[in-house]
Amino acid sequence: MERSDDLHFCEVSLGKVSRTFAVNIRVLRGEAYRAVLIAYLLCRMADTVEDDPSFPPAGKRAKLAEYASLFPPSGDYESRYESFLEGIPFREGEDDLMLLHNGSRVLREFVKLPADLVRLVSRHVREMAEGMARFQERAENGGISFLRDEEDLRKYCYYVAGTVGIMLTGIFTKYAPPLSPAARRTLEDRCVSFGLGLQLTNIAKDFGADRERGWCYVPRSFFPGPPAVPVDPSSPEGRSAFPDAHGKLVRMALACLDDALEYTLALPRRVFRFRLFCLWPLFMAVETLGLMNRERSPLSGKPAKISRDDVRRIVRNTGMAVFSNSMLRAMYQRARLRAASHPLS
Repeated sequence: MERSDDLHFCEVSLGKVSRTFAVNIRVLRGEAYRAVLIAYLLCRMADTVEDDPSFPPAGKRAKLAEYASLFPPSGDYESRYESFLEGIPFREGEDDLMLLHNGSRVLREFVKLPADLVRLVSRHVREMAEGMARFQERAENGGISFLRDEEDLRKYCYYVAGTVGIMLTGIFTKYAPPLSPAARRTLEDRCVSFGLGLQLTNIAKDFGADRERGWCYVPRSFFPGPPAVPVDPSSPEGRSAFPDAHGKLVRMALACLDDALEYTLALPRRVFRFRLFCLWPLFMAVETLGLMNRERSPLSGKPAKISRDDVRRIVRNTGMAVFSNSMLRAMYQRARLRAASHPLS
């Protein structure tokens, strides 16, 4: 298929809106590459609406519901998308908003995908946006900390990331060689956990910074007492409550990342590019958890961020080990030990 200007826009946008996924999506090839690239951007566009600080929860809820209604695309999808953009601010220099305001270009590439992939991706983008809208309604009524408990957190993470795991598994199984029943079961059983592991890592990483901007994805039940706003980590009660809550997030994330490793190893070695696609964010996540433990960054409000050298090392080492399940397990366990060994976890 001829490479279009719209596809070029999608590729350039990917590098601007995501550091992690710009690396692993580009390892894919052919139709799988196009499908994952476009699916990721469609999900990112929903994220942009959810994360925009200038929108009150009621406005986000309405726009997310409107975005969900665009899938699967109808014949007049371009004009409907332009209507959806009405009232959404554009701020110069913000790459996520640039992508959102040019989303019709992504949709034009989306409808070129095979019909079964359009249906698959549409189903999960729609589910994601509708789930985000429901939680925005909760935020509208419940204030800064709108998640009640661990079950609530898992449900929220399912909508924003677990749906992506299911969607990617559908794409992988379409382009992978025939899978054994055991491998297929592993992929289906653990794909949601993969998404949850990455999302929980992000929540743990941004724990302090989110609080400083007046937001919290940590459930109220993780803190003592009934306050709507988590305690100040510098206060006497905060010095114990804050690390305890963060440690619970880390343990949840690690349990999900353990599932993510089994998911990745269930992919046939022949589709080593799919394996690398999964290995890179998996190892970046577990090393991020280890880094924040070493630096105690959640207590400072400064998000932990692995370096470019770390990323290059992960890409190099997993690339050398991609065909060896035993080597990958050993590498993961070493990184996991660093993430789980600090009192914060």
